[in-house]
Amino acid sequence: MQHAEELAKTCGAENILFQVIPLMPTYGAPDLMRPVIVDEKQKEAAEMDLTMLAEEMRTRGYKATATVRIGQQVAAEIIDFAKERGVDLIVICTHGYSGITGWALGSVARKLLTRAETPILLIHSNR
Repeated sequence: MQHAEELAKTCGAENILFQVIPLMPTYGAPDLMRPVIVDEKQKEAAEMDLTMLAEEMRTRGYKATATVRIGQQVAAEIIDFAKERGVDLIVICTHGYSGITGWALGSVARKLLTRAETPILLIHSNR
């Protein structure tokens, strides 16, 4: 987060903390396929966490807001949000999963790099 904070402060920009709560689909007969309803407590917890983080950033002199969305395609939600808000740069942390783990988790960072029109800054989570 430090990299995003400093970059935004240097450029006079705002940090928009954004989280997507993914809907996990249920499978079965075609007429039974529907997304699982996300527990409202999960969304409320994410909103509370991001709001607290944004408040901490503001107390350190950074511009920051927080937004949480629910959606099935995390990367698509990030891309749509960036377009709606006119975001100049998407900063995302990558966990560096590879092999079967990376394939199974479906890298959001990889999808953003190949699909987003907005520039992307990837930061490795261990740095």
